[in-house]
Amino acid sequence: MKLFVASLLPLAVWASELTVSTTSGTVHGFYNDSSTRTVRAFLGIPYAEPPVGIRRWAPPVPKKSPRSRLGGHEFGPSCPLLYSPSDNDIYSVLPYSLPHPDYISEDCLSLNIWAPSCRHAKLSGTSNKAAVLVFIHGGAFVSGSSAVPFYNGASFVRDNDNVIIVTLNYRLGIFGYPNAPGLSHGERNVGLLDQRLAVEWVRDNISRFGGDPKRIALFGQSAGAISADMYAYTYPEDPLVHGIVLQSGTATLFSSSDFTHSSWQNVSGTLGCTQRDPVRNLKCMRKLAVRDVLQAAALQLFVPVQDNITVFSNYSHRAELGKLAQVPILVGSNAQESFTGPLDGTGPDEVTAQASTTALFTYPAGIAARTRRDHNIPNWRYLYHGNWTNLSPVPWLGAYHSSELPLVFGTYNLVQPISRDQGLASKYIQGAWAAFANDPHDGLSAYGWPVYDPHDSSLANLALDNRYEPVFTDNPLGELFTSTN
Repeated sequence: MKLFVASLLPLAVWASELTVSTTSGTVHGFYNDSSTRTVRAFLGIPYAEPPVGIRRWAPPVPKKSPRSRLGGHEFGPSCPLLYSPSDNDIYSVLPYSLPHPDYISEDCLSLNIWAPSCRHAKLSGTSNKAAVLVFIHGGAFVSGSSAVPFYNGASFVRDNDNVIIVTLNYRLGIFGYPNAPGLSHGERNVGLLDQRLAVEWVRDNISRFGGDPKRIALFGQSAGAISADMYAYTYPEDPLVHGIVLQSGTATLFSSSDFTHSSWQNVSGTLGCTQRDPVRNLKCMRKLAVRDVLQAAALQLFVPVQDNITVFSNYSHRAELGKLAQVPILVGSNAQESFTGPLDGTGPDEVTAQASTTALFTYPAGIAARTRRDHNIPNWRYLYHGNWTNLSPVPWLGAYHSSELPLVFGTYNLVQPISRDQGLASKYIQGAWAAFANDPHDGLSAYGWPVYDPHDSSLANLALDNRYEPVFTDNPLGELFTSTN
């Protein structure tokens, strides 16, 4: 009898660690691999009530715990989006696949968790709560989804000790940044408010998945990095996170100053909502079908608007006042962010492309690093150079915008052929991100990275010449500022 009970015990442990009670309800997860059982996945967990009907264009409301069990085996629907790449676009030949239309819904505010299993914790010799990396996807604020294959967190968690990965959806385009005059001043960037609520959900629930709510690091790429940097300025006193990673984006890169609400007025007028009263106009728009709103908004700009509450018109002044979160950052960009020209061409105008890369990404990353340094906030800086055959369909693309993501997540093997050096580079980069997540103040120093200093060889060049070892150099070419310290 004792032998029978003992044999059932592991099954009971495995079953219990796959069933987790949260503020959104009880979620049942699954193992990434039925044999190794090293990573638990919990997908499509709603963190907010559906933003539909009167909640369309309203700040998100925390999800109430339902009586029924949440599935946790499938990604939730992606938020309504517009972007559709042409056959000659880089993203048409890479697995940055957009959600199928059947999986797009306004009821899209969900997140996904990949956490170590008990077996993985035992194998790695760890017993403490895991550090947490919360990822905000890119897409110029009009596209993207946490269901993109490259954002699967299983490989990262499997190959690193004591780390949890969380990805999330947030409202996009006109549904996320309506800038409608009928909304109160601080509620015109609801997509950014979605991100904050998701972080709050993680803080309140992650311990139940084995995570440490006091060690949450926010990381994002492109629009996700812009969002993460904006977050640091929006919540200087109560960031909830202990570190921030900015991949190819800073707060100053992209925002709107449409203070006359012209984009909203054009769309609402096109759709027949011509009421002069802003409240009645908003009520009219809330009754319309998602597809109709998307189509009418196709040629208009809906991105975070400067309300000086969630998005600021002068970040340098706000920094001078010390109104930014005092948490360490890891900030970087790619060597060839900006590319132009069709895939069937001979390549871009290299001078123009490099100038654009420097102006939009390299230089602002340096400013973000210097700003933290001037406020005695620890920061580290990288420049990614990888140019892998399986990820660059034409060689001249180089380290293009977003090309580092498959190595960060360890999903580079989604596209064949892969190389041994690519795997080693991915392992090294993941190790750096994990070191930062576990200890944002000293983790990267212990990993061998010097704290960023614009006058010293402290820039970590990653995957330079496709090697996995970092090369530390001075400032990138074209960075023309000098430090005041």
